[in-house]
Amino acid sequence: MDTENKILGLLAAILVVMIVGTVSTFIPQLQITGAQTYTQQTESNATIQYYISISSSGNLSDGISFGTITTLPATDVNATKNYNSTVNDNWYNETLYWIAVSSDSNTPVDLCVKGDRFNTSGGEEIDLTNYNWSDNATTNNYTWPDLAGSYNLTNESYLKGSTDVAAGGTNYYRFWLSVPAAQAAGTYNNTVYFKAVQAGQACGT
Repeated sequence: MDTENKILGLLAAILVVMIVGTVSTFIPQLQITGAQTYTQQTESNATIQYYISISSSGNLSDGISFGTITTLPATDVNATKNYNSTVNDNWYNETLYWIAVSSDSNTPVDLCVKGDRFNTSGGEEIDLTNYNWSDNATTNNYTWPDLAGSYNLTNESYLKGSTDVAAGGTNYYRFWLSVPAAQAAGTYNNTVYFKAVQAGQACGT
């Protein structure tokens, strides 16, 4: 009997081991995967400043000269380079005074002009209503820039001439001086200023 009980106990133990082993083979494996993917966005920005650059022709940089005036009164005396352009010895009657808008500029510009008092070192003065200028941003020939469309030079603030001149463009100028009778003899001088502003903006002072 004891032997029989021992055999039955042993068989029961073997059966438990077999059951546990069988169950363990069916336990699912725990799997760990990566986190769920996601996207994120943000904005970027940059501010580009307006950039303007101009330069003058060599003749304009050298100064605006009306030469020696010997007879008074004198009306609308041409500046010496108003009609003085030659190409291959051919007379073109173009002005040699101009302002070039650099191709590096990133905005069209309006061109402005002003001058200070036109006087001698001794204080004699020619009123600026006698000093005229005209400009043209498209044509440089015998007709344009023209006297009929000219402006009096001003010394209190800039006066606007050609407008919406593109980068790489050129603005051409002519100048005229009238001298009344009995104007005192002497050498008269002043400074003429040229300014470019973003198209549509005021010239300022």
